[in-house]
Amino acid sequence: MPRKILHETDKIQMFIDESVPCFVGIWNGFIPSKEFRENILKKVELLKEHCPKYPKLHSLVDARTMGVISRNDLQWATDEINPLLLEAGVKYEAFVISKDAFGQVAVNRYVTQTLKQGSFHVQIFDDLEEAKQWLKSV
Repeated sequence: MPRKILHETDKIQMFIDESVPCFVGIWNGFIPSKEFRENILKKVELLKEHCPKYPKLHSLVDARTMGVISRNDLQWATDEINPLLLEAGVKYEAFVISKDAFGQVAVNRYVTQTLKQGSFHVQIFDDLEEAKQWLKSV
């Protein structure tokens, strides 16, 4: 996967996969609330910077190794961040589901809330390549 690393910590790596193109976030393990929110705000900042360079820049969240995310953080992401993602230019977001049961609950809850909100199109996948193919097709 061609990568242009934009931000990296021990909990997340963010980069652009130019083959799709998409903004990828790979989450690793449990992420405390403060760190989760800081990284989500960083994602918004980077998307605002890079969306003009890539007119169809979608979002891909690789949550296969992500741990639990609190309900408050999920609600915050839905209520506060989704409008910012939409404003930045995100129209489609693909999630590759976590292997962790708590991570699966978090992703499913976020996706359900986002779909109810009608912000942008969100789809859940078990396979990274399927997620990328979907993003390429939209």
